Amino acid sequence: MKYMEIRNLIGQELQQYAPNQLIPSERYLALKYNCSRETVRKAYEQLRAEDKIYKVHNVGWFVSNKKIQYYPASIENFNSYLKAQGFSAKTELISAKLVDAAFDGADVFDPAISQDGFFEIIRLRYADNVPVLLEYNYLPAALFPNFLDFDVIPSVEEVVKNHFKLNYSSSRLKIKNTAAEAFDGKQLGIPSSQTAIRIERISMSDNQVIEFDIEIWPEDKIEMNMEIHA
Repeated sequence: MKYMEIRNLIGQELQQYAPNQLIPSERYLALKYNCSRETVRKAYEQLRAEDKIYKVHNVGWFVSNKKIQYYPASIENFNSYLKAQGFSAKTELISAKLVDAAFDGADVFDPAISQDGFFEIIRLRYADNVPVLLEYNYLPAALFPNFLDFDVIPSVEEVVKNHFKLNYSSSRLKIKNTAAEAFDGKQLGIPSSQTAIRIERISMSDNQVIEFDIEIWPEDKIEMNMEIHA
């Protein structure tokens, strides 16, 4: 059978599954439909392109859930806007440590405050128990001494505002589609055939840069929304 015929048969079967439910393996369907695994793989890739399914590396294929509506200009934190959209939110701390100024983006900070290094915080964010965001936060140690003594898992911004009394006055964003780095792809289950959305955010308090963030999203998990007022 041609892969589009297999795609149509699988598409009918997807109606029996719930969002985020694991669906049959390529090997199983190849035996069921008496075709090659390559044919099934192409059918699955077609369904993935239609946002009907997604793949988790080394696990398998799952039925897609609704997409997260992402507003780059919003100041709401991850937990707030996911819960408002009906998702359950969870965050896992991957690492939190002091690093030097060798990371991409360090040049946006004032050199005078870069000499003491930066706190690097890496968190993996989940929506309905599915990994959807890998987030890197960089904050200068000179401005935020002992930053890691605070609970940074829910919100870095809340720690900055509540404990260091700095407000976020403005941000600059750069958004692009890119191939995921090996570490990022492994954490988020992004297959090699799929690109990721990379968002770089420079946050300022008055005229001083206080934070640099990198967000990595699987392209099939979010929809970008912007509001423009005349």
